[in-house]
Amino acid sequence: MNITLDIERRLLLPVDPTQALRLLDDLEATIGRFPNLKKLTRLGPNQYRWDMRTMGVRIAKIAHDLSYAAQYDVDRPGATIRWKPLPGHGNALIGGEIQLRAQGAQTEMRFAVDGVMHDVPVPLLYRPLAGPFIVNKMGVLIERYLAATAAALRGDGAASPASGKIAKG
Repeated sequence: MNITLDIERRLLLPVDPTQALRLLDDLEATIGRFPNLKKLTRLGPNQYRWDMRTMGVRIAKIAHDLSYAAQYDVDRPGATIRWKPLPGHGNALIGGEIQLRAQGAQTEMRFAVDGVMHDVPVPLLYRPLAGPFIVNKMGVLIERYLAATAAALRGDGAASPASGKIAKG
């Protein structure tokens, strides 16, 4: 079963836009805060393969080990990170962007992701529920990512990456 992702979340960061732009300066650390990231492998300049921990509920036999690769473009003047899927890596094609916009003394962070997860093994009985369930799980991970990013920018102890290791390959 293929599952389509089209998720957008926003968070008001408690830092000024100049501080928020630090996210654009260290792409690996910015990506590495994403929860359930098991391994991030550098494929080339600004190209990374994501290998995620299993998503889903094993007892219902809805579980998926998401893996994909993307090419990242950092637009510092536009305060944006965009990524496009790299075909031929993993079991998904996922793209998206992070935009930072000044909101007075704070910064709004917009995180958008779209794409498709291929060949998600789902029993026939659960297929009507599987798509919304997995999209919801991904939405929760994005919300946790935004919270970890806000903590990192504030300098909280919770700012350490929520993920596993970053591999260079």
